[in-house]
Amino acid sequence: MPRQRMKKNQHFPTGLYKRKLRGEVRFKFRTTNGKEVLLPKGTIESDAIDAAIAFNRKHRNPLINQLTATEVIEDKGEKLSHWIPIIIERVKKRELDKAKIVPRVFRKFELDMDRLMILHSEVYASEFSLNHVNSYLEKYVLKDNKSDNVYDDKINFLEKVFKYLKDLGAAKYNYANDKLKSGKAKKLRIRLTKEHYLTILNEAEPWLKIAMRLSLQTTHASLEMSNAKYKDCIWFGIPIKQDGLVVYGVLRIQRQKVIKSDACRVEIPITKMIKDIIDDSRKDNIASPYIIHRLKDARGKQGQELDHPTQCRPNDISESFTAVRDALNIYNHLEKEQRPTFHEIRALSIKMYRRIGINPQKRASHSSEKTTKKYEDGHDEYVPIEVAELVI
Repeated sequence: MPRQRMKKNQHFPTGLYKRKLRGEVRFKFRTTNGKEVLLPKGTIESDAIDAAIAFNRKHRNPLINQLTATEVIEDKGEKLSHWIPIIIERVKKRELDKAKIVPRVFRKFELDMDRLMILHSEVYASEFSLNHVNSYLEKYVLKDNKSDNVYDDKINFLEKVFKYLKDLGAAKYNYANDKLKSGKAKKLRIRLTKEHYLTILNEAEPWLKIAMRLSLQTTHASLEMSNAKYKDCIWFGIPIKQDGLVVYGVLRIQRQKVIKSDACRVEIPITKMIKDIIDDSRKDNIASPYIIHRLKDARGKQGQELDHPTQCRPNDISESFTAVRDALNIYNHLEKEQRPTFHEIRALSIKMYRRIGINPQKRASHSSEKTTKKYEDGHDEYVPIEVAELVI
């Protein structure tokens, strides 16, 4: 009786094995007469599987020569058009509803699934192959000459689709795993200086000024700024004095990027600087639950990811900052990819806090170590942050 395969190799066709030869993993194949053939160096798993399947169909099935192609009935299962809605629902229940991903990430996943439906809806999941992966990348990345980061992001998406197809029993192998990724492109942006921050701040619209000032004091970026609400401010009945500063309450911020980390929820003390920013945000007399808000023109539509007409998208903040930056011509000598964005206010803030002797790690919601710990039910405590403020 042949030895049972290891679980990780159970999807291999009959005759296909892996072995380590001179420190390198190679594929080998045992033919019907027992002869072992070592496949060429560099053979990827999907190609080895396809070759083994083709050989077995021809040589290991005694009936294949007795049947015509019209007589062979193969159960291919369901097409991707059947599985795509099921996968979307599973991702919603397993990841979105359990706070493993945030709504904007789920929406992006839905859009990628829409593209997959348009391109490959008629493909059987059991026949979804490396060729289909390549055609998806060609149409939605390479054809438009998009960045390496986008290329890698789409491979990650397809890996996830295959993972769920395998879990559903609709596919046996994750062909997206065979794609080589580009690796994240090195950031070329230069840092934002305090002088240029002030130059841009002076020319910004009032609502953007609020976003820039609050970002500098809190160390948080456009996503957290767009989500910050007045109700996130917990005001003390009587202000207290701490470390030489008056504290009026705390501002609760949840950083979405590290939502599975213990560092994702912080309570930032509302010092006079932050209180002044919050007070200034109310001076426009716009009724809004959001600290960063504005009235959009009649053409502006409320997106699905927004819950109030005055709420700003993260992109609204970033793009408005970029528009002011470029209008001032202070970075015209640089390519656009090199010019500092709104996100660089976060880096400037962290640098400034370090200079006054404040460790910004907790304030910035930076986790001290990478964690894959699942987000536990009922874990909703906020981490208190050291009292500090920046004078600029």
